[in-house]
Amino acid sequence: MKHYQSLALKELLAQRVTSILILLAVVLSTTMTAAIGQSAGVLAAMRQQQAIAIGGDRHAGFVQMDEQQLETLKNDPRLSFAGSMVVVGSVRLDNTLTLGLTEFQEDVSAVYPSVSAIKEGRLPRAPLEIALPEDVLGYLGFSGKLGDTLFLSLSKALRHGVMTQSYDFTAGFTLVGITQSNYMSYAAGAVNGIAGPGTAEALLPEEYLYYNVDVKVADKKKFQATMDDLVATLRVHELDTTYNVPYLDALGIRYRAEAADVAGLSDDGFPFLVAAGVMAGALILLAAGLVIYNILRIAVARRIGQYGVLRAMGAEKGQLYALVTAQVLLLCALGIPLGLLLGGLSAKGILTAAAGQISPGALMARDQAELARLIAENSGGKGWFLLASAAITLLFALGAALPAARYAAGVSPTVAMAGQRVRVRGRGRKIRRIKNFERYCALLNLGRSPGRAAITILSLVMSITVFVTLQGAVGLLDTAGSGIGEHYGDYSITNEGSGFSPEEYRAMEEDPRVAELTALRFTLYHQGADGYPEGIGFGLRLQPAETFQVAGLNGSYWDKAFPSLPPETLARLKAGEGCVVRNPIPLVFEGEEIPRTSIQRGEVLTVSGRELPVLETLDGYDGYLSVGNSGFVNGVQVIVSEELYAALTGKTAWNELLPALAPGVDREGFDGVVEALAKRAPGTLWLSYEDTDRQLAESFAQTKLLAWGLILLVGLIGLLNIVNTAYVNIHTRVREIGVQRAMGMSAGSLRRVFLWEGAYYSLIASVLGCVLGYLCTILVEGAAGGSGLPPVPVLPMAEAVALSAGACLLAVRVPLGRVAGMDIVEAIEAVE
Repeated sequence: MKHYQSLALKELLAQRVTSILILLAVVLSTTMTAAIGQSAGVLAAMRQQQAIAIGGDRHAGFVQMDEQQLETLKNDPRLSFAGSMVVVGSVRLDNTLTLGLTEFQEDVSAVYPSVSAIKEGRLPRAPLEIALPEDVLGYLGFSGKLGDTLFLSLSKALRHGVMTQSYDFTAGFTLVGITQSNYMSYAAGAVNGIAGPGTAEALLPEEYLYYNVDVKVADKKKFQATMDDLVATLRVHELDTTYNVPYLDALGIRYRAEAADVAGLSDDGFPFLVAAGVMAGALILLAAGLVIYNILRIAVARRIGQYGVLRAMGAEKGQLYALVTAQVLLLCALGIPLGLLLGGLSAKGILTAAAGQISPGALMARDQAELARLIAENSGGKGWFLLASAAITLLFALGAALPAARYAAGVSPTVAMAGQRVRVRGRGRKIRRIKNFERYCALLNLGRSPGRAAITILSLVMSITVFVTLQGAVGLLDTAGSGIGEHYGDYSITNEGSGFSPEEYRAMEEDPRVAELTALRFTLYHQGADGYPEGIGFGLRLQPAETFQVAGLNGSYWDKAFPSLPPETLARLKAGEGCVVRNPIPLVFEGEEIPRTSIQRGEVLTVSGRELPVLETLDGYDGYLSVGNSGFVNGVQVIVSEELYAALTGKTAWNELLPALAPGVDREGFDGVVEALAKRAPGTLWLSYEDTDRQLAESFAQTKLLAWGLILLVGLIGLLNIVNTAYVNIHTRVREIGVQRAMGMSAGSLRRVFLWEGAYYSLIASVLGCVLGYLCTILVEGAAGGSGLPPVPVLPMAEAVALSAGACLLAVRVPLGRVAGMDIVEAIEAVE
């Protein structure tokens, strides 16, 4: 033996059971941390990719810059990129969407890949050449082809301080490219077109030839300081600075919210997933650390005499430290690569299941299908995250081994070589009758190694807590079950702009595949300077910040949205003999409620010169009507029949169609009908609820699978502790067992002693685990917005108790079988 550390491999081979248990703990913990690390890498890549799709590959931007300011920015060494563009002008497509035509003076595909994604043709290369999104051509009513001339009436704004003036002009452009539609831009109310170099100079007066400059800061840690200095140096107005907030958040760049004008911005999706992953990983590592600590501590205690001999031979404390640590390192060298492989393979499934429980918008995706595609695209190897997970697991393993190594290094040679001396202390026990000898012996055995018993029980408590919490709270994540029944049809087809004509409505209503058509008309009117809504007559003056909304429902929508109204009231509403009014919600500012409009049932409103009796009033958010997922807008909402809506607003177009199909209809065939309608009506968005419900159901199934996977991992690690403790307890008492057998104890009685010991482990852990599990369930319920105490998860608790009892008894029964069958003389003579 050349050095003491060569003993490490020999000890591992000599203690095969101990080595296998530690190896399993390392593999399981590495698998989970690798899966979490890989998922974090995928999420980070997805966020960056989607942020670039929304706001471009840039950190911030300056608008209305002159040539001198542009040159200063391009030459600033603190900026890694400074690209310029000139806005040629904009044209309003409808009341919600504006087309901006821009001449990019840099490689547009490098900065704005979503804007420059060509579907047909090419990008502009010469003055007065343009490329427009496919849906914009539909808005413009353009039916030509590439190479044709397209005339646009544009407006270019010029701001001087707070005063704004515009230059309006009409020009003809040659269409050379059709770009892919980017519906994420709809949320901002703007879509982008590309003009060829020299277009702005050819069309705009000199004073309107200013630049917008996109920049990226080289030192991300100094982003805000650099921006503040640039603003001061260039004397840029605060309104002329823009921050690409989604990209800054995705990169983790710190910025001042006031400067970015993002007060109240929510970024809940990604931190939620990261926090959940960190908590799960910490739980796994803690459980694995307990296993490694317990196993090594017992192994060192069993070999304390051997370490005493080594110390007597001249071994130093550091060499014994290295001896124990080397054993852990050898096992980690084998277990960590295997765990990384398993974790990398499982990361995609875990991430898909977890991401299914939040809105796709939280990760900047349009729907679950796009979210799944992004996960697949970014699920390649994330080396740094895998390396970090391996390092974390290794540190935890070494940290768990440290107490055992310190114990081995601190052993006294004389005491260790003399053997352990057992001191029997009288504790003033009262003499009493032993009703069950096996159970009594089991209780005594628990007290012989209180530290070992405590760690084993703690591991089992963690497993039971996780089981009860996840089984008791997993129903809160069932978005599939909670979403069923909330939609009024099998499809949602919306168009907030031009809407769908009465002919389109009738064609869908008369389609034999449609069993029922629910439909909505909707118009929102903003408040004018005089306090009355602009564009429609209303007999009441609105309060500050209120809007006026008119919604028209067909008969099916009335039945579904207001089933609790009396039949006679519902009949009058369908006949156009009155209206339902939703009052604005109360708003509080600095402790005082802002004045709001309040209309009561029985009043008579005057809208567009017509008197409307108010047959019902509503308050709050529940049942609020809007197109698709437009969201809540505070104001007075008047709900009328479809005919009365047309008379009040002068509009006949429908904004939302919700067809319910007859049983047995070919969904794919009807999808083609909906797609054709979307092409005829630019700006149409549609959704199949069948696909949504299926995705939600699959997502919940994945979540339950994920929950069971976590339960299994923690449970397996806890089981390792139980098996090790039972194995050591039995095999370190072989001589004692032989003496007991020689004194007349039967094999059955011996088994019952150790089975009672396992039962006590299970009983104590079950009580503590169920209590902690219920407390965690209360916390989860509270985080989900629940009020009051949730019901006690009796069934999960019963399952946890049964599983823990079975695991403990099985862990004791397996090693006990071999020992109980040993010859009594061999057992007494055995070297422990």
